[in-house]
Amino acid sequence: RHHNLPEDQARRYFYQLVTAVQYLHALQIAHRDLKCDNILLTQDDKVKLTDFGFSRRCVDTAGKRILSKTYCGSAAYAAPEVLQGVPYNPKMYDVWSLGCILFIMLTGTMPFDDSNIKKMVKTQLHKRVRLPAGIAFILTKECEELLHHILQPDVTKRATVDQVLRHSWLQGAI
Repeated sequence: RHHNLPEDQARRYFYQLVTAVQYLHALQIAHRDLKCDNILLTQDDKVKLTDFGFSRRCVDTAGKRILSKTYCGSAAYAAPEVLQGVPYNPKMYDVWSLGCILFIMLTGTMPFDDSNIKKMVKTQLHKRVRLPAGIAFILTKECEELLHHILQPDVTKRATVDQVLRHSWLQGAI
């Protein structure tokens, strides 16, 4: 049996996680392996991000943005551009992975079936993520809207980490 978190608890954890990622991105570092396995909870219910083995700088010594070419992380949390093998913005990969994590917190299930990667990419590119029937009517519209903005296959339309933090749904976490 899969367990989901109540929306308010998911919002608190997600806010902490997104602020950690925002901090990394401000330092021009992308994590590139954000997944539930790399998130710990302390005794006092604080989120800690771990495993920086795939992290990398996002700019070169001249301050020019560097696109990533390496496939890394876990397929289930990977953005479509990563799975397609095209050079990608590693910060936007992190945002996609955050969306997968939020989906899992809210539903207790994975947003995409990663048993067939080609099929998964098609699903990512051509379908909006589908919420399980029992969850869809429970979530607030703001939460669902944020989820769709984060899991946007078009990287130019996907929310940035700053846009995620400014979203009305996360304002209740502060």
